[in-house]
Amino acid sequence: MQSKLEEADIFIYGKMGPKETNQILVSKVKLLKNQPSFSSKVDELEANGGKLWLIRESRVEGLLTVQSISYNKSSSKWKMNTPERYLLSNDRGWIRNNESPGSDLFETIAESAGGIIKLTEENTTPHLPGLLNLLSENGYEPDNRINPKVGEETQTTAYTTYVTTGKSRSSPLESTIISLPEGILMALSCPLATKKTGEAKLMKDPVTLVSNGITYERVHLLEEEPTLQEGSDFYPNTKLKTIINYVAANSLQPDEYLAKLAKVEEDIQDPIQFGIMENPVLSPSGYSYEKSSIEQWVRSKQSDLPVWSNIQPIPDPVTRMDIRGKILVPNVNLRLFINAWPDFYEEKRHSCQQSSLNS
Repeated sequence: MQSKLEEADIFIYGKMGPKETNQILVSKVKLLKNQPSFSSKVDELEANGGKLWLIRESRVEGLLTVQSISYNKSSSKWKMNTPERYLLSNDRGWIRNNESPGSDLFETIAESAGGIIKLTEENTTPHLPGLLNLLSENGYEPDNRINPKVGEETQTTAYTTYVTTGKSRSSPLESTIISLPEGILMALSCPLATKKTGEAKLMKDPVTLVSNGITYERVHLLEEEPTLQEGSDFYPNTKLKTIINYVAANSLQPDEYLAKLAKVEEDIQDPIQFGIMENPVLSPSGYSYEKSSIEQWVRSKQSDLPVWSNIQPIPDPVTRMDIRGKILVPNVNLRLFINAWPDFYEEKRHSCQQSSLNS
């Protein structure tokens, strides 16, 4: 929505307060109204209630803030919307967290998503598609984004590839191809992607369909069924995503790769009983549990309670999310991985030993 002459490469504004941001948004509406080539865009926004918006670095370290302005038909005026904060998490990528920074609720939301990632250029770049998709899902249309002028953009190096055009040095969010045993590859790849491309690739953002317990790459599943909703039709598969990240790190030196793989043992343990899961099921929180353990957990929150108590929330053991009445889904892919894991790890351990002897 800006001419190339005034537009900065990076589409994220630097740090500033809500009032200064609001001034930019109001000024932009006035400017667009007076430009014949853009006035129709303003008319469209006024007709459908769309948002004119921008992204800026939050004054809270490590977070991004989205601020927007939209047209209120009842008052016939443009109004400022409540700013929204987004943080980059370990387990779920970018998530919205509008709670007061430092508050217990803010920390709970961050911890339930695996904690906040400290931003660097390397670890934020792969998450750009996730950020844009999330914003689009929340009503922030890419075509209605305001980009900063030169000198207004963020100076944080973490966002140097978050650019306004296709000039990003980062590649799109594509799956990783590596050589793996069939059992491991079946567990960690998306059948829709395999069917589409003819290649089995490791998933980046695995989600599990409630109806069949099979895990798919989020983007491919939603391409097939765009009306599906997270939390009811599919769940994030947190542990499988962590495992994929470990397995995909095969560019490391053999001993470093083996050390990374050793961490998998923790992710295939039941968080309640701490034994290796044999029949893992997925909670809507995204965490997996041994079926008997989580069922016992749920019963313990229900048994011998008065009828009125049976409407009280049942907290997920890890995230404390209310799972009362929610379906526990067989985690088919995680079970496949657990079955294939011992042989795979032993082969890698033996390979590492041989490499050490030959060096």
